[in-house]
Amino acid sequence: MTRHSLRNSFRTLGLGAVAAVAVSLAVPASASAQSLDELGRPTEPVLQAIENLSEQQWIPEESRGTIARLVGFFRGSGEPGTPIPENGPVIAQFAYPTIMENCIDGEQTAVGAATAVPGPAGLPLPGIPGGQLGFVFTALGTEGVAPQQVQPMTVDWFNINNGRRGTTVLSYNGINEGGPATLNGVADTGQGQVLMLLQGGVTTTLAGGGTSNCVSLPLVGSAFVP
Repeated sequence: MTRHSLRNSFRTLGLGAVAAVAVSLAVPASASAQSLDELGRPTEPVLQAIENLSEQQWIPEESRGTIARLVGFFRGSGEPGTPIPENGPVIAQFAYPTIMENCIDGEQTAVGAATAVPGPAGLPLPGIPGGQLGFVFTALGTEGVAPQQVQPMTVDWFNINNGRRGTTVLSYNGINEGGPATLNGVADTGQGQVLMLLQGGVTTTLAGGGTSNCVSLPLVGSAFVP
C-alpha cells in the first residue's frame, strides 16, 4: 500500500477505526505477544510506535489528533485518561477504545471504553458473583445516561472452555449518575476463557437539554473467569 493510498484510507475511515489501523501499521505481527500488558492495554513501545507513526507527514491532521487522544487514554494522561485505581477489581480491557462522533454536546467526539470484570468482585456494585463476567462501557466526557435509549448496547460472548454463549444487554444501573454515561451488565459465563464482541450505542443527556445518540464501532476482547 502506497503512502497516497494510506492517506486516503485514513481520511475515509471512521474515527473509531483509526486506532486499529495505526496499531497494525506501527507494530509488526511478530511482536503481538509483547504488544499488550496484563490488562490488555498496548505497552509503552507500542504507544511510542503509534506516536511516531502519527508524526509522519502523510497522516491527515485530524487523524493525528485522534491518535494522540487514544495514546493519552491508555497512558492515563491527557483528557480523558485511564488511571488505574488502587485496590480495584481485576479487569480485562477490550482490545482498543472506540471514538464516537457527534457525542459530547451532540457535536464533539467521545472516547468509549469497555472493560470486563471477572467475578467474584465487589465492584462495580452490587458486585459480580463467582463464575460470572461483568461488562462496563463508559462514554468518556459525556453527561449522564438518558432514560430512553435509541438502541441497545450489547455484548455477545462465547466461553471457549465450556461452550456457553449468550448476549448480554448493558443498561444503566446507577454508575456515574452525573456522567460520564456508563452502562453495565453481567453474564453467567461459567469459568474459562471468554471471547467478547461489544456493539450498539448509548443515548446520553445534554447539559442544555435534549439527548445525543452515541454509536460505538464494534469492540472485541477476551477475559478469563477463574
